[in-house]
This record gives sequence, structure tokens and C-alpha cells, in this order.
Amino acid sequence: MVKILFFGDLVDALGMASDLIELPPDITDVERLLFMLSRRGEMWKKMLLGNPKLNITINKQFVEKSAPVKDGDEIALVGFAMA
Repeated sequence: MVKILFFGDLVDALGMASDLIELPPDITDVERLLFMLSRRGEMWKKMLLGNPKLNITINKQFVEKSAPVKDGDEIALVGFAMA
């Protein structure tokens, strides 16, 4: 289980401030996690994929999209709408 926290414009755009999800075995890094979340709908895709204003932390440390994710992590996504 991972805890995902949403900040910035993501809260309003996605309609939630946090989520708890079971991490499927094939989701091993942030990029794959974002792709999985983007399948929830068009707004998710818009806000999470290709958004240069998206910052990511794992356990309160800023990371790149290639960073590994594992069960028990707290992942924060801080994003703002693109102008």
C-alpha cells in the first residue's frame, strides 16, 4: 500500500487530497505510477503526464520520475495547471 498526497492545483483538478492504493507488482517507479493514475480519466492524464509543473517527493525527498517506488512509501505530487 502506498499513500499518495496531492497538492497545488491537483487537489481541485482531481477532486481529492490523498489516496491509498495497493501497488501492483509491475509499478516499480514513479513514471509507471503516474501512467497508471493517468488512466483514471482525461484530467488525470492532463495533470500528471507531460506536466512540467509537476514535482514529486517520496518520503519527503524530491525525486525524478525514474525513482523507484515500493510498498509503504508516501508519495506527494505537487502540480499546477499549465497556462
